[in-house]
Amino acid sequence: MTHTLQATQFLSDSEHALSHLFDAIGEYGKILSDSQITVEKLKKSQDFLSDLFMYRDQWSPNANHHYAQYMKRTEALEKEKVEAAKGTDEKIESALLRIGSTVESMSSLAAAVLQIAKQAISLSHSGKPSLPLVRKIGSQSIIEVIWEGRNHGMHWDEGAHRAKVKAMLDALVLDMGITIEAKTNNCLSILGALEWKCSADAISDLKLLV
Repeated sequence: MTHTLQATQFLSDSEHALSHLFDAIGEYGKILSDSQITVEKLKKSQDFLSDLFMYRDQWSPNANHHYAQYMKRTEALEKEKVEAAKGTDEKIESALLRIGSTVESMSSLAAAVLQIAKQAISLSHSGKPSLPLVRKIGSQSIIEVIWEGRNHGMHWDEGAHRAKVKAMLDALVLDMGITIEAKTNNCLSILGALEWKCSADAISDLKLLV
């Protein structure tokens, strides 16, 4: 079996695993999106609810019922406002804990995606290739981002980044404006830079590389 066929077979065998990894990572994306709800938006909802009751429901034959509903919804909005007032990191961590996960575990899933991607490239090329005309992630080859992203995912807890990993991450910050945190697994941010939102995105790019 040629290296290309071997890599293609590996990708086919890995597709199911990648799908499950991205499904789990998708939960993080939903939570991140939900965390963007602001106190201001909730305040507007509360004001609208109050106006609706004052100008319509207080004169209804069922005013008592509407008032009870109004108070119930107001209490719910107050709780949401307290949650929205928390820091974004705290809200994300709290929501993830409710589904039995953490930012760290989601980042580990992202690192696993990069490991599979790097392995597919390695099988096809026996090392990190320098291929012309591949997709660029900012100023860098997609291969560089995958390869050094995987290395970051494997070794981020060792302290200072290795030179090539640091260069790749610094370029992502400069080119893409993503946030990279020191002594932290940044693989979720790397997947974001790759624009891999599902397994099909990753498979599509990797098929072109192997």
